[in-house]
Amino acid sequence: MDMKALCMRCRDAKNKPTMQVMLDPKVTEKNNRYSAKGKCAKCGGNMFKFLSKEDAGKLKK
Repeated sequence: MDMKALCMRCRDAKNKPTMQVMLDPKVTEKNNRYSAKGKCAKCGGNMFKFLSKEDAGKLKK
């Protein structure tokens, strides 16, 4: 499953973050909130995305 998230390093002409594919997402849970951290496939920068409980369950498998 390819996860897309905003990359803060890859920006468009209007200086807005663009959606890129996240490589090797690591799912974590803290205070009953789920998130994924990974690397940008295009530039290698750090990426972060909040997830629903269902999406986190799918990625952990």
